[in-house]
This record gives sequence, C-alpha cells and structure tokens, in this order.
Amino acid sequence: MNQTSNQAARTINVGNRLTIETITDFAQQIRTGFNEADAVVVAFEPEIEIDVTALQVFCAACKTAAAEGKRFAYSGPQPQALRDLVAATGSERHKQCLVNSSACFRRSQGE
Repeated sequence: MNQTSNQAARTINVGNRLTIETITDFAQQIRTGFNEADAVVVAFEPEIEIDVTALQVFCAACKTAAAEGKRFAYSGPQPQALRDLVAATGSERHKQCLVNSSACFRRSQGE
C-alpha cells in the first residue's frame, strides 16, 4: 500500500489485496491520513482480493470522518470484487447512514 498526501487529502493505494491479513496496515494508514489531512481517499486496483474485514474498516472510517468533519471516499471505479462483497453481505445502503448525511463510502469529488 502506498500513500500520497497534501493538506486537503491523503490517497491510499491499497494494492491487490485488502483482507484480514493486510487490514491492520490499511487501518493504520487511514488513522494517519485523518491525522494529517481533511480527507482520506482510497484508490483500488481493478483486480483486488477483498474480504468482509475491509467493509468493517470502511464503515468505521466513514463514521470517524463524519465525527471529525472530514471526508472518506474512493477514487476511480469501484472494483467488481467490492460490489460483489457488498451484495453478498447485504451491506447495500437503501437509505442514508445514521452518522453521515450522505452515502457512506462515496466516490471522491471531481470524478
């Protein structure tokens, strides 16, 4: 996982695997990002292996962003593996998140 940042946003490139074996590093990068920037943006590889632990971290990051007045988003297209996981776990949002005034994990502005 690679990171780039400026004062406004930190981008985390997650590589091709975001699973229980790699989630600790990813979560730490999100925490660091929120400490250093107003937004954390996740950049996915098109072919990524992803598991349910990533969904849990995305939800926690979204709640943290809302509580701190920051933004948590993704850039580029959402990978099919993530869409499949969301559908398989029943995690689709049919109404707004209770802690966030918009969609939980949304595309970065400007895309």
